[in-house]
This record gives sequence, C-alpha cells and structure tokens, in this order.
Amino acid sequence: MPKDKPRSRPPELRVSFLPFRINVKTQPGTTLLEAIRRASPPLKTTCGGKGTCGDCIVKIVHGVYKRKPSAALPDQLAAQNYALACQTEISDGLTVELPEFQELSIRSLPDTRFIEENKDKLSGVYELDSLAKIVALQIPSPTLEDNSSDLKRIQRELHKKFSLKNMDCAHSVLKKLGLSVREDQGRVKLVVGEWGENRTIIDVWPGPRRKRLCGVACDLGTSTVVLHLVDLENGKILSTASSYNHQIKRGEDIISRINYAQTPGRLRELHELIVMTVNNLIHKTARSARISLADIYFGSFSGNTTMTHLFLNLEPRFIREEPYVPTLNTVPIVSSRALGLKMNEEARLFCAPMVGSYVGGDITAGLLATPMLRDSERISLFIDVGTNGELVVGNKEWLITCACSAGPAFEGSGIRCGMPAAAGAIEQVKMKDDETIDYSVIGGTKPKGLCGSGLIDLLGELFIHGHIDRCGKFKGQKSAGRLRETEEGMGFLIEKGDKSFWGKDLVIAERDISKLIRTKGAMFSACSLLLKKVGLSYDKIDSFYIGGGFGQNLNIENSIRIGLVPDLARDKFHYLGNTSLLGAYLILLSRKNMDLVGGLAERMTYVELNTEPAYMNEYTGALFLPHTDMDLFPSVKQIFRP
Repeated sequence: MPKDKPRSRPPELRVSFLPFRINVKTQPGTTLLEAIRRASPPLKTTCGGKGTCGDCIVKIVHGVYKRKPSAALPDQLAAQNYALACQTEISDGLTVELPEFQELSIRSLPDTRFIEENKDKLSGVYELDSLAKIVALQIPSPTLEDNSSDLKRIQRELHKKFSLKNMDCAHSVLKKLGLSVREDQGRVKLVVGEWGENRTIIDVWPGPRRKRLCGVACDLGTSTVVLHLVDLENGKILSTASSYNHQIKRGEDIISRINYAQTPGRLRELHELIVMTVNNLIHKTARSARISLADIYFGSFSGNTTMTHLFLNLEPRFIREEPYVPTLNTVPIVSSRALGLKMNEEARLFCAPMVGSYVGGDITAGLLATPMLRDSERISLFIDVGTNGELVVGNKEWLITCACSAGPAFEGSGIRCGMPAAAGAIEQVKMKDDETIDYSVIGGTKPKGLCGSGLIDLLGELFIHGHIDRCGKFKGQKSAGRLRETEEGMGFLIEKGDKSFWGKDLVIAERDISKLIRTKGAMFSACSLLLKKVGLSYDKIDSFYIGGGFGQNLNIENSIRIGLVPDLARDKFHYLGNTSLLGAYLILLSRKNMDLVGGLAERMTYVELNTEPAYMNEYTGALFLPHTDMDLFPSVKQIFRP
C-alpha cells in the first residue's frame, strides 16, 4: 500500500507591529488580536475580542488581510485602512501600526521664546557656553627643525590661542588627523569637548569643509519621551519630537518595570527599548532639521531614578528594596557609543543627577526652570506631576524633597479616554448650566481623547455641576441624559461618536474617575506630609510651581476643586510645562547649569515616603473631592454651601 504523503505545514507569515518594531510569526487565518497577544504590546481589548468596544483599533500599513464588518469601526476609518484587531484575519505578511502608540507630536516648548522671556526669573543660567565647541586653527607645517608630531603641534596651538592644557585626543580622531592637517595646508577645525578638568578633541576635519555642532536635550519620561535637537553654536532649538516610551509594553509604571527586569535578559531588553525610543527621536529631528547624525556631539538627559538606571543599563532592583538605595546618584559623563545612541561616535552624554530612589534627574534639572533658587526668604513648592510624582519645598538656602507613586493617569495612560497632550487631545473642558459641554482640542481636529489638563477640567466640572459625588460616583438622576453602559461599567458621555476622531462615543468611566482621584490624592498627601516634616502649613507657601506634560492650558481653579493643589490665592500658582525637558535644555546650553544641578542633588534632603507611617493617613484623607476635610478648601466649600 502506498504511504500517505506527509501533510505540508501552512506557511509562516510575519507580522510587524509599529512603533514598537516587534515581529511575530503566525499562520494564515490567525486574527491580528491573537498575534498581538503573542507579541505583548499594550493594546486595550475591553470587550474581550467580540468586536463591540472598538478599542483594539489598528492601522494596516501594508499586507493582505480579511476584515469582518463591525458597527464599532466607522466606514470613514475603514476606508483609511483602519481595522479592529479582533475582527481581522491575517492572509499574508502584514505591517500594522498601533495608532494609540504612534509617534506623537506632544505639546512642549516649541522654541526658546519661553526662556528668553523669563530668563531673569529662572534659577538656571540662560547663556551659551556649551561643553562642546568648534575651534578653527592654522597648524604650522612640520620641518626638519620642528618635527613635532601632528598632535603635538595641534596641542601647542590650542595652548597658544586659547590657553587650553591637558588636551587628550579620541582614537577615532587620531586615525584621520594626519590627512586632515595636510589636506588644506594646515587649516583645520576641531570639536573640543570639556568635561570637568578633562579636555578632549572629539573630531577634526580640513578647514573648508562645513559641519554643524549640535546636541540633544531629552526628557526620559516613564510614559512619554520628548527630545529637542539644538544648534550649539547659537542655542536655537532646531526640531522637537516625542513618542511613547517603548518600554510601556513591559509595564506602565516604574515598579512593574523593575519587577520585569528581574528575569535574566530583561534588563537588557528594557535598556534597548529606551535606547530605541531615543534613537527614533534623534533620527526624526535630524531628518526634519536636515542635520547629519555625525554632527550631534553632546546629549543632556533627565529622568527619574529608575528611567536613568534603565537608560544606562544599570540594575534597578535595589531602588524598590529597603533601604531603597540606587546604584549611583551622580552619573559620570558617558559616550554615545557605550549606550548605542545614533550620534557622532565620540559624542558625550550627561545625565542629570539623582537625589534618591524616587527623586531623580527630572527634578534636579527641572529646578533650573523655576525661580526657587533665586530667593533666600520666600518659600516655594515645586511639583512635577507625572507617572512618578515628585515635589520639592524650600528656597535658595534649603530644599527638602520626596516622591509618590502617582500613576500615569494625568499623562493619559490607563484612562479609557486618556492620551498625552498631543494633536487630537481635548485640553480644556467647560460645562454649561444647560449641561452642554464646550471643549478645545489641540490641533483643532476631531477629539481623540483627553490629556491631563482636559481630564482635570472634566473632573472638576463634573463635580461642581453635581454629576459626581465626593467619592467620584455618578449621580444617576442628574446625569441620566449622558450616562452610558460600557464594558468597564457606567460611563459619562463627553462627545458622540459621529463627532469624535475614532467614530465612537468619547466616554469617561467611573473607574477612570477613581484612578484620577487616587492620582490627585497621592500628590496632595505627599505635599501635605512634606510640609508637616518641616513644620509648615500651606499658607506659608509664597509660590507654587507646577511642572508636567498636562498641555498648555492647566486650569488652576479646577485643580483646586478636585484637590490636586491646595486652596491658595490663585496668583501664587505658576504652570511651567515640561520642566524636565527645559532643564535638560539649559544644561545642554551651559556648563554653569551642569555645575549648578550637580550641587543641587547634594544639597537636597530626601524623605522616603515608603518608611513614613503617617503618609497612608494623609493619602486616605485625600481620596475624596476635594478632601475629607472640606475646611482645607474654603472656596470649594463655599460653592456647596446652602
């Protein structure tokens, strides 16, 4: 009898997911949702793959697929190659973009006008004195009488012209030094880097050739990363780019990433993911500004302690284990080559110093963007609201700091309708007496979601107009016209689907409101505890500075109404935007700022909230709108007085 022919295995197909650059192999007929679950990027699937919620929307860049019709996918989006992952079968190799995590155009400092307008108020110095400079030299030709080496003659001219001593030279420069010196009769240009007491020649080329001298300033955020490309010869910001931190697929907060890194090989993976994120932004800004990557010679980076450790590929586990000690606080200058960054091969990188396990370089750099260090008498409070909320109290003479696990809610992460302050985000909300809602959208498009400032506004407006109680629960009779049943429980309709970008109702769920209340509660309770540690009350604060990526329209009134910040005179509050990025930019500009931020980290007294038993009592009291003690918020109490 003839033997049965072996069955041929179905061909394996490759599916690529952007922007995470994840590739998985699968068989024809597999749904995209199944492939995504194998790849493990973060993607919401509220309905469990039934095709009813519309949360698992993706965009097919190219490839062959079969898409089932679904009422959760509007026709106009289907025409633009959007699809629901749970209703799409793979027929051939695909490249798929996860639009929720596509490269962002986050609102940040677009140019240097903010600094120029406020330079006399900032603690940092606004001057151009970069650590890397272009130097033009005429090198004497060697003779039989003066047969000094090429390097020796360059060092001699540098000393004569600029009094520069102790000049080292990178090996990559030595390899091209001889030809460069002779190509244009001794006329050369050098890039000289000055790192503390060390000076190094990090590039050389013949005189006539044109090269730029650029650097990057980067905020290494837990949820989002923002980067400026800067011309170091005039200090101008050439281009800005931002994106989700690619590490987000391995955890939305730093604790989950620390835990993830404990498995062998995963620390390296997290390091490579943040380096990939930064490299993508470098490429994007360089392409936009038409700058060669080889012309980027210096980088200034600021981030919380965990993000800095992961960026440097350092073990983060001891950050969260008592007694909560990081590997280091002050980071030595490192080379771009050591971390795999796509810049000049001899570029150098500076990371803002950290104070403790949960107060990092985003705070030390961010202080440069505040006036706190200019005043010896007035007391200021500075908070940076992000995934890891950090705060500082003090003035020029003293500083005390702590951090709390605020969570990523005000960065739009983990909230059904949340998103960063990017195009399509609602950043302002106003509810009228007739219950209609007015809002403004970044970029003027149909709304995709709400950023931090929009979420704060929405929460404040819902509370003041009686749609939610002090616990954040919906009042059914009051809100009946806008309440909707969702897969995550009861929700409040912000905008109907036919007027939203994704073609589905824009809704905030009750559980989302609970997350926002926990986030604001963590920040307020940390502020309260820190002030009590130094024997101060809120009325002793002269200025209250707020940093974070909310958007450009943070409403202080609504911030007070929900209990995020204390009920103080409104002229005491100042929203400064992304202070971490601004501080990194100031460090990039001037070595004086680098010295100043180094001294700051050593001067600050760090309070570890994990060991403070009183913190939980403070936190519990803040889990109401605006607080369990309404007397702390007299202006809000007045609104509800009969």
